[in-house]
Amino acid sequence: MGRVGYLLLGIAILLIGIFSWKYLFPSEEKRVIKQFELLSQYVEKVAEEDILSAANRMKNISQLFADPCEFKIEGDSSYSFIGSYTREEIKGYALRGRSYFSELSLRFHDYKIEFPEKHRAEVRLTGRLTGRSTAGERVDEVRELFCLLKKDKNVWLLDRLEVVEILKR
Repeated sequence: MGRVGYLLLGIAILLIGIFSWKYLFPSEEKRVIKQFELLSQYVEKVAEEDILSAANRMKNISQLFADPCEFKIEGDSSYSFIGSYTREEIKGYALRGRSYFSELSLRFHDYKIEFPEKHRAEVRLTGRLTGRSTAGERVDEVRELFCLLKKDKNVWLLDRLEVVEILKR
């Protein structure tokens, strides 16, 4: 192998190293986004979901939140959710909320992430909830959210979730 071969081999090893580093050691911003991706994954409900899968998803959802976590979701009297809730309470509310749907999807986008302190993150993002109620009604809601996360034992946990604005489609 000549000089060019060794040079290409060196470049290939360097590129593999860089990609491995980025994959194995993601930035704090990517770790924060990962928590919202997990929340999306756990909230999702498909038709004919079995009870064990639902129970596992509820346990996983609650683990994404600080204990307790503050919520400020104002609406009409039928769905205002304001206060500080434990993980067990969050799990219960999530289970009840999902029971009204036969299909459910939650997606997040337009992340704006800031780190005002070492173990704190402020996130503004858009959330879109879509699905079908058990009565057959189509649901499609878009909200702008403000979230505070805190880092606990190297894991980002949702510490506060607030609906800032109802967005029109």
